[in-house]
Amino acid sequence: MIHINKRFLLLSMLVFNLLASSCSSTSVPKPGALPEYSVSMNLEDKSGSFLVKRSSGLTKSKKSLYSKYEVFSEASGEAKVLEQAVVMATPGYVGKNLPVLRPFQSRYKVWFDGKLYQTETKIDVKNRTLRVAMESPEKQWSGRKDFIFPGGNGIFCYFSQLVECISFTGFIKKAISQKKGKTELTVIWDGYPYIQEQYLNLKNEPFAPAVIEYDGSTKEGDHRFSLNISGSVIFYLFNENYEYAKIFWPAQGYSLYHR
Repeated sequence: MIHINKRFLLLSMLVFNLLASSCSSTSVPKPGALPEYSVSMNLEDKSGSFLVKRSSGLTKSKKSLYSKYEVFSEASGEAKVLEQAVVMATPGYVGKNLPVLRPFQSRYKVWFDGKLYQTETKIDVKNRTLRVAMESPEKQWSGRKDFIFPGGNGIFCYFSQLVECISFTGFIKKAISQKKGKTELTVIWDGYPYIQEQYLNLKNEPFAPAVIEYDGSTKEGDHRFSLNISGSVIFYLFNENYEYAKIFWPAQGYSLYHR
């Protein structure tokens, strides 16, 4: 059993799985557009405040989109890196008319008590498998596993890149304009298998079916989307300019916002 500080792992997954799509202008990309940004953000929870640095842009080949983040502790005025991660996806189409970001690789690192835990995923399109490579101080959390992709509607998103992934299809802008909308997708847990050790009701596998739905507007005028996944609801808020504003995870008491 991994002995991991709950606050740090929960923080890591919030950031790795939720913050990846936040940006300085946080503009929702047009269908087919790849966002580029760099931003600093605040994450607050019951244990304190943390600095998050996020960036996204094109890879050197100009054919793929990367999303990167680092989480820092600001205790005693000295920032210490707690986690680092990067995920990558390539633009494509489902059918002729639906643009999608196709995830193909992720890397995730986290330090607990000075020990490094890391996991890397790679997608084998030809064989429709997800290869997960784990490395840690504990034997049972090291090694390699292959998973067959489940069926679905063709929308697969790394959780860390979910907003970019869904926005790329045009869903966010269309739903805000029409004040309604819902779409299904399959989420790939970038931090597998460590997240499964920390949360209840998560199956011990890297895939999770999910639904994201337009959920009305707030009194401040933001547009709210709810992500229903594994028995939990996470709220994403956008303003009238389709700009990404906030994240709330009520069940965990977390809030994320720009500095």
